[in-house]
Amino acid sequence: MNIKVFTNRASKICSRFFCFLSVCLLASCNQSQVIKIGYLNWNGENEMARNIMSSFKEKASEYNVEVIEKDAQNNEKTQWDQSLELIDGGAKVLVIKPVNTVLAADIVRYAHKKGVIVIANDQLIKNCPLDYYVTFDSRKVGEAMATEAIRSKPKGTYVIFSGDKSDDNADLVKEGVYKILQPEISNGNIKVLYSSYIEAWSLENAVNTMDMIVNLSGNKPVDAVIAASDDMARGAIQVLENENMLEQTYISGQNADIESLKSIANNKQTITLAKSPKTLGYALAELAVKVATGNNKINIQVNGETPNGFQNVPSVLFDPVVVNKTNIDQFVANSGYLKKEVLE
Repeated sequence: MNIKVFTNRASKICSRFFCFLSVCLLASCNQSQVIKIGYLNWNGENEMARNIMSSFKEKASEYNVEVIEKDAQNNEKTQWDQSLELIDGGAKVLVIKPVNTVLAADIVRYAHKKGVIVIANDQLIKNCPLDYYVTFDSRKVGEAMATEAIRSKPKGTYVIFSGDKSDDNADLVKEGVYKILQPEISNGNIKVLYSSYIEAWSLENAVNTMDMIVNLSGNKPVDAVIAASDDMARGAIQVLENENMLEQTYISGQNADIESLKSIANNKQTITLAKSPKTLGYALAELAVKVATGNNKINIQVNGETPNGFQNVPSVLFDPVVVNKTNIDQFVANSGYLKKEVLE
């Protein structure tokens, strides 16, 4: 073979090889540059939690990031172990809905040792240098519940179900409720028959508490039940309906769960305070990507601060929406995640 020809062929082979090698190295480099964002869910069986996560992943998919989700199934030890796995596994940002708002402070402190930013999802983590908090304004939730209650039942006996005592949101909702109710309590228009925190914000615990209240009151009418979640509202409805006491009772809830939307449509629950999971999920994703990548083109802005016992946490706060019988069809149509068939 002619030496010149051989040399040209060898040169072309080498050129193709190095071109292939460069492509492989570039692909490897790009792969290694994909930023990891960890997402710690408190309980994937919860409807609101599932919908927020779904919206988070939908928005995050628009950017070159990898989302790694873990579900603690309401177990604080499991959540701690999962946080270590995500932090040590290279996550740059950790989004967390804490199982325990006090113990989760240890997760924040460990994350900071590793240079990881922590964003709290709709539940404040207390007494720690938390980086960001994204939520709906819980005081306004309570204020709206109480305002609508007075509009419906300006006089009478009230029952107030606050959420789990360990959750800062429970106190904030309660604070909003009493801000509106207190003048009416003081002038005698409203009598608070019973006020209690409900562990885990659960339907079952609300049923047990409501059943006790009805029995102790001798089955006297209850004019209003201000329940801080839809699960608790449905628990109260279950008891009052069984005792034929529901028809004239105002019932509030929070989260716009599908079953509670059906209850509103069927004249059982009066209102729910909608905290759009799409709004929360999108905002969490945009904030997580923005702080992880430094992409200032992402239009998400901190608009408030929330004290957590250690510092004022930079916060993204949204206003809740009152959903009742008059606007429920419009709410479902405009929600972006519900279909009109949910009311059937």
